[in-house]
Amino acid sequence: MVQAETFSRATVNSNGAILLGRRFEIDSFAGRPIRVISHFHSDHTLQLSKSKRTANHIVATYPTLEALRVLGQSLPEEKLLPIEYGRSIAFEEEVLTLIKSTHVIGSAQVLVELPDGIRVGYTGDFKFPGTNIMRDLDVLIIDATYGDEFMVRPFKREIDLLFSDLVADLLSKGKPVIVKGYHGKLQEAMSILRSYGISAPFVMPEKVFRLTEVARKHGLKINDHFSEKSDEGREIIESGWFIYMSHANARNNVIPSTSEISLTGWFFASPIKKIYENGKNEKWIVALSDHADFEDTINYVEEAEPKTLIVDGYRTSREVAENFAKNVEKRLGIEAKVMPNQ
Repeated sequence: MVQAETFSRATVNSNGAILLGRRFEIDSFAGRPIRVISHFHSDHTLQLSKSKRTANHIVATYPTLEALRVLGQSLPEEKLLPIEYGRSIAFEEEVLTLIKSTHVIGSAQVLVELPDGIRVGYTGDFKFPGTNIMRDLDVLIIDATYGDEFMVRPFKREIDLLFSDLVADLLSKGKPVIVKGYHGKLQEAMSILRSYGISAPFVMPEKVFRLTEVARKHGLKINDHFSEKSDEGREIIESGWFIYMSHANARNNVIPSTSEISLTGWFFASPIKKIYENGKNEKWIVALSDHADFEDTINYVEEAEPKTLIVDGYRTSREVAENFAKNVEKRLGIEAKVMPNQ
């Protein structure tokens, strides 16, 4: 069994803050001097307004900080400390490193090395394979959004091609296509479509456009994309041949009647499903996820081989988190527990 003192170096509090070492609060508030943001999604920027007032530094990757500005976060410039992947910074005797994660542009894992040799880490949200593995950890805190055994996508290696084929088929019917998803996933979807040869221009709301510009600046290969407010965007809409990239929760006020694809991770039965059809108008669900499924999350833990595992039970259901912890202990023989405590 792991000593309680070791667990005290890595824990999840009741606010959803990941606490590593004695100085770092990650993805929520705990009153510590260093606030770290793993990525820009709202469940990882919890109580940021409190951290802005009390923390000495706010740490994240460059694209994460740029994306947060686009999404309306006003961040105190004098406290911002952008860090590149792999660069280590010492805060007195504790050393912080951000490790590349495949989730959304700028997403990062967090590694903290303590003066007594203890190494603790937090994955944040991630896809796997594709995310760099943190090894030789005394404690690993892991995201297990899809941590239940039935949450496995047997088609996950083919989904990019299947998604692109669906978009191509719908475009061939002579009408535009709406693709709906969350920030980050929309930019990934555009990059996928371009990699499979889909050449129709992308049109999008201004906020999605500005976030796409951040993604392009930091490496995603996206071209022929336009704000719906631009002259080019308006001309393309009039032409009737384009893909409209929309936030999942936004109402469609631009295209009154067309085919629509919703991107979701919460779908495991099949890669693609038609849910509605009325004449030429169709609605589809595509199982395009930016999270590791159960199988890949287990594989990450198996390769990382931490001495002990903490499952983040704040950002997924308690039942799913506990199921994952039990599977880790049964399959891998690694001590695992769920935090925060009930």
